[in-house]
Amino acid sequence: MMALIGHWVKSLIIIVLLGNLAQFILPKGELKKYAGLIVGLVLLLAMVSPIWSLIHQLQSSPTSNLLLGPGTGSQFSALVQQEQVSQAEAMVLSYPQVSSCQITKTSPKHYEAVVKTSENLSAHSLKQYIQDALAITTGENSSALSVHVVVIGAAPKRRLRIPVKPS
Repeated sequence: MMALIGHWVKSLIIIVLLGNLAQFILPKGELKKYAGLIVGLVLLLAMVSPIWSLIHQLQSSPTSNLLLGPGTGSQFSALVQQEQVSQAEAMVLSYPQVSSCQITKTSPKHYEAVVKTSENLSAHSLKQYIQDALAITTGENSSALSVHVVVIGAAPKRRLRIPVKPS
């Protein structure tokens, strides 16, 4: 590691010396300004190249997930999908008379939603609302998504008859 740093510093020193020599030899004028610009860009490139190669090595390394931290490997896409579904669930909860919603992804572009409502709702309009919510959060086309909706409506209210004794 120290040898690499030493080589890098020697390269920077050589670039600076050759750049100063080129500027010293060139006559005054526009060409000298452009030469200074080019030397500066080459020096900047030489300074950044070790960092660029380190980033490239980290991306291609199998241990990059450990070095870069959680959420950067194969679990990242699962985490994003779960967040998209959670956002869609929150949107469905804003639908009138919906008390709870649980959406699960069964396969790519196929979802199942279990929705509890406080009143009986139209399953078709609720399904379209869920498809639209998933389309917004996932970025997919609403017509390309397949959603199976299970609506658990409110139990029908029973009237209790209390016999009244005539007095």
